[in-house]
Amino acid sequence: MSKTQVNGSDLLNIPLEEFDAPLFQTLLGYVRQHALRFHMPGHKGGLGFPPEVAEAFKRNVLAIDVTETRGMDNLHLPSGCIRQAQDLAAQTFGADRTFFLTNGTTAGVHAMIMTTCKEGQKIVIPRDAHLSVIGGVILAGLQPVFVYPDVDPEWGVSVGVPTREYERALSEHPDAKACLITRPNYYGMAGDLSVLVELCHDHGIPLLVDEAHGPHIHLHEAMPRSALSYGADMVVQSTHKTLGSLTGSSMLHIKGERIHPDRVQRMLAILQSTSPSYLLMASIDITATLMRLRGHDLVERAIRLSDKARERLSHVPGVRVLSRPVMDKCKLSVSMIELGLAGFELKNRLMDEHNARVELADFENVIAFVTYADTEGDVDALVDAMIRVAEEARSERAAAGPSSRKRGDQARFTQHLFAPAERAMLPRQATLAAHELARLHDSPGRVCAEVVAPYPPGIPLLYPGEIIDQSHLEIIEEAISLGAVFRGLAAGPNGQLIVTVVKAGKS
Repeated sequence: MSKTQVNGSDLLNIPLEEFDAPLFQTLLGYVRQHALRFHMPGHKGGLGFPPEVAEAFKRNVLAIDVTETRGMDNLHLPSGCIRQAQDLAAQTFGADRTFFLTNGTTAGVHAMIMTTCKEGQKIVIPRDAHLSVIGGVILAGLQPVFVYPDVDPEWGVSVGVPTREYERALSEHPDAKACLITRPNYYGMAGDLSVLVELCHDHGIPLLVDEAHGPHIHLHEAMPRSALSYGADMVVQSTHKTLGSLTGSSMLHIKGERIHPDRVQRMLAILQSTSPSYLLMASIDITATLMRLRGHDLVERAIRLSDKARERLSHVPGVRVLSRPVMDKCKLSVSMIELGLAGFELKNRLMDEHNARVELADFENVIAFVTYADTEGDVDALVDAMIRVAEEARSERAAAGPSSRKRGDQARFTQHLFAPAERAMLPRQATLAAHELARLHDSPGRVCAEVVAPYPPGIPLLYPGEIIDQSHLEIIEEAISLGAVFRGLAAGPNGQLIVTVVKAGKS
């Protein structure tokens, strides 16, 4: 059969409406909705690409999906164009060395952990770490030493782990080999790191930073300082979240002399695909170049748009907008709990009634991601939608009376989420042990065998190896009643929730 026949009408001429590819058609349907996108990725449907670059990328997207052929370099041993792009990215973001990630920030988190710790050793991690962190602990076979964040009493969200917690952990576990911190968190909180960097280095160990939500903060002085600027040793950033690269593309940075780049490269060769996506790498290169050329002005634009939205909403009765001295100004966290609307309800009403999609909802709040790719018209439309929802909620509350939704639900949930749990086994042991399924209501006293986490933000309530107790059941039930979705729980017969536990008498 000739090439002409293969590429001709006989075999490949399938009308789009007959091309029954479920995921592809669903994505096309989303595009046709023309929704207001205030969720990741930060390029907001391609608006974050320079127009000529975007056109060239779209026109050649299939043609540049290549492999490691001559002249294309190799991500796992870069010496040509990939290495050049990584070095330029390092200059842009303040690193000594930068590695492109095509398996997402998760691969970078795992690489940080596996670069610095060996099997059986201890690592200090926040209780509010993303579930990718416990994945790294499981892969490396480590003993996690937890430190606990402070909770904002007004908003009920984490404000980050105070340095005193790391001091306590290192005092009790002086044999720990690394400390990890998440900064900024989902809500944009980003405290000072100077004392923590000094503490870690005084103990002769590196500080690892999950800066997934902060690749943009280095680019503008009105933002919190980046972890690299404080001297953190390894930092991973999701360039797709708040900047413009494609979903699944991220960067891992190292700074200083405590981390050897060759070991990082070896760990990444294990953790990343041997067929890395050139489309993802190219999108990081495009984003880093754009930030090198126009980053300050673009981030300033995002700050201006977010500040305008925050100012407008701050004057609406019953609406609160999160604002703290040290936080990412582009995270727009809004609460209407005083009007009787839980965060999950607010998220759904914005989507169902106003075609506006935000990134995250919790018991009381929603978070909208504002990036340099947003237009003033879209941000105004989001604020207009929120104002209309608030007006409707006030009318509904006046007619129906007080709501069961109340301020304090999120704080209570957050305190439960971050509470210590009794550990029966190390996470790796529980993950690899023989498992069985148990009804959630019958599980108190059993050893959890996988992460149980509300997602997003992906912060575990239970880690593998921890003992399930009645308080966990109560908070799960309340969270689900308000619209939360849990990873690690499944629906069983008669709608009962099922959890995976270590098989009785097995290890």
